[in-house]
Amino acid sequence: MMRWSGSSARARWLMTAVAVLVAAGAGGGVSEAAVAERLEVTLEDAIEIALGGSREVAIARAQAEAAEARLGQALAGFFPAIGASGSYTRLDEAPYMNTSQFGNIFEPLLVPFNALVENECLEESDLAGLTGGEGGKMYMGDDEIYSIGISVRQPLFTGGALLSAHGAAGHGASAGALNAERAVQKLRYDVTRSYVSLVEARSALDVMNDTARQMRNHLADVEAFYDEGMIVQSDLMLARVRMSEVELGRARAEHATRIATAALAFVLGLDLETEIEPLDDLTASALPGGDPMEWTRLALERRPDLAATRELVGAADNAVSLARSGYFPSVALVGSYGWDRPNREYEPEFYEHWSVSAVAEMSIFDWGLTSGRVREARAGLIQAEKGRDIHEDAVRLEVKQSCLLLDEALDALEIAENSVAQAREGMRIVREGFSSGVATSGDVLDAQTALTTAEMNRISALAGLRVAEAGLRLAMGVSD
Repeated sequence: MMRWSGSSARARWLMTAVAVLVAAGAGGGVSEAAVAERLEVTLEDAIEIALGGSREVAIARAQAEAAEARLGQALAGFFPAIGASGSYTRLDEAPYMNTSQFGNIFEPLLVPFNALVENECLEESDLAGLTGGEGGKMYMGDDEIYSIGISVRQPLFTGGALLSAHGAAGHGASAGALNAERAVQKLRYDVTRSYVSLVEARSALDVMNDTARQMRNHLADVEAFYDEGMIVQSDLMLARVRMSEVELGRARAEHATRIATAALAFVLGLDLETEIEPLDDLTASALPGGDPMEWTRLALERRPDLAATRELVGAADNAVSLARSGYFPSVALVGSYGWDRPNREYEPEFYEHWSVSAVAEMSIFDWGLTSGRVREARAGLIQAEKGRDIHEDAVRLEVKQSCLLLDEALDALEIAENSVAQAREGMRIVREGFSSGVATSGDVLDAQTALTTAEMNRISALAGLRVAEAGLRLAMGVSD
C-alpha cells in the first residue's frame, strides 16, 4: 500500500510503476495483484498525478509552444536574410570562336609562337584555332565552370507587414499560453469532480453496509419474536423483503464505487484496474470571499480563455494591417559577394566580384487581390470581436449559474443535515418502542429506510456542494 503526499507523489508513482514492471519481467508476467495496485491519495495528489500525464494538457502546451515558435519566426523577418549558393557545371566542350572565316591572317603572328612550341615552351594544342584553317576553333574559357556566392537581403520598408505579422504572432503566443492555463484549470475541475464522485460512492457504500448490518440485527430479532409467536408471519416476510432490498442497494453501491474508481483512474491517466483510496472527505473547501457581482468581475478579469479570446481580437486587428501592407511598396537592400571560375578573361582561375542593390517592389494592379485580403481580414476582425462579446456574456452566465448551483447545494445540505438528525432521533424512539412492544417491526423498517434515505441525501448534498464550489472556481478562473 502506498500513501502519496506533497510534490513527490508523481515521482513515487513512477518509481512504483517501474518496480512493478521489473518484478513482472523477472517473474515472466504481470500478476493481477501487481496490476491492481492500491493507492492512497489526497485530492491535491490526484491533481498532481493528472497534470503529469494529461494528454489534453500536453496538447494545449504543445499548441502554446507552436504559437511561441511562430512568434520567433515573425521576429526573424526583421533581421537580414543571409544565403549561400554554389554550383558546378561540366560542359561537353569549352566555349570557342570559329576562326575559319578569318583565313590565314593569323599565320604571320604564329611565327614566334611556333618557335616557342619547337623549344617546348608551349604546347601545340595551345595554338589550336589560330591557324584559321577550315573548322578552326579559338577556345575561350573552360569546360568546367564553378560559382560560389553569398547574398544578404535586409528589408528596409514593408508597409508595416513585418510589424503586423509580429504583432499577430505575439497575440497568438499569448493566447496559446492562456489556453494552456485554462486546460490545467479544467483538468483540476475534472479531477475534483471524479474524486468527489468516488468519495461519495464510498460514503454511500459505508451507509449501505451499516444499514445492512442494522437490518440483519433487526431481522434476527424479528425471527426470534416470530419463533416465540410474538409477531405474525407477514411481519417476518416484510422484514426479509426489506433485507433483500437493502442487499440490492448495497450491491449497487459497491458497483458504483468500482465505476467511480475506474473513472478517477481514467482521469488520472492510470490503469483502470488501479485501486484508489481517497484520503479526503466531503468537507467543502474554502471559497474566496465576495458576492456574485464580485465573482463575476473576477471572472472577467482572470478567466484565461476569455483573455485568450481578447488576444485573438488583437491578432485579427494585426491581420487587417498585414493585409493593408499590400498597398505599399517594399524596399530591401541586397548585397552579394561571389567567386567564379573561369575569370573575366576566360582564364581557368577564380575571381572575386560583389554587388549592392536597393530593390523596390510594388504591385501596380493585382485584380483586387489586396483589397479582397483587406475585406477578408476586416470580416475576421468583426468575427473575433463578436466572439469576444459572446464569450464575455457566456462567462457572466456561467458564474450566475454556478452561484445558483452553490446556493442550491447549501440549501440542500442544510435540509439534509436536519433530516438526518430527525431520522436518527426517530430511529432511536422506534427501536426503544419495538423493544418494549409499543412499536411494530414495520415501524422499525420504515424508520430505518427513512434514516438510510436521509444519510444518502446528506452525502449527495455534501458531494454536490463540493462540486458546486469547484464549478464556481472554474467559472471564476481561480486555480487554487
